[in-house]
Amino acid sequence: MKKKLTKAFLSAILFALIGATPSFSADFFPVGDGYSWTYKGFMKDNPKKDLVVKATVVRREMIDGKEYYYYSAPNVDVRFMVRTDENFGYMKIVKYPFPILKFLTVDVYLTPEIKFIKFPYKVGDKWEQTINAKAALPPFGLDMKLKVNFEVMDSEKITLKGKEYEVFHVRMYRDEGRKEPHIEDNWFAEGLGFVRGETSEYFIELKDFETGK
Repeated sequence: MKKKLTKAFLSAILFALIGATPSFSADFFPVGDGYSWTYKGFMKDNPKKDLVVKATVVRREMIDGKEYYYYSAPNVDVRFMVRTDENFGYMKIVKYPFPILKFLTVDVYLTPEIKFIKFPYKVGDKWEQTINAKAALPPFGLDMKLKVNFEVMDSEKITLKGKEYEVFHVRMYRDEGRKEPHIEDNWFAEGLGFVRGETSEYFIELKDFETGK
């Protein structure tokens, strides 16, 4: 189930954490050393079994002269590197199941960085990119193009620890050259980041957020 979750959960996890060097970005996605998010949900092929995922900022790393936050969710074998500016959140590296050897996961480099969220949240916003995803695992290799489209669908209110937050629903269409694009629905709250995710394979929702301070 770990490998299935890794693949299914990957794109939702892409949204879960964003580096926040500018204060503008920090307003939407708080992040810092030791920050953690705890999610609860289930796989849709086994809805009676609870799934708990804890994601933590492990450290920061420099890649191509830019500082990224290293985000890790070890119990589902997921990690990625993210940063932000005043307009977007960007992702450079993700950990992903290798297509040929399903029991292995590898670091996949994204060129250009994927713009996985847009600031500020605004219902009706749309953007798209073509991304090259590359990884090496001798004697095999991975090199493919991904077309991704995002749309901010609507908004709602949630309450966490007695505080009300406005949540924005972002739908992602990811075309890997297959018959139909993969669709994922994700929700983001100002001050919390990624709070809910749903696909045909899983559902998860934020239950706790800690800054580590």
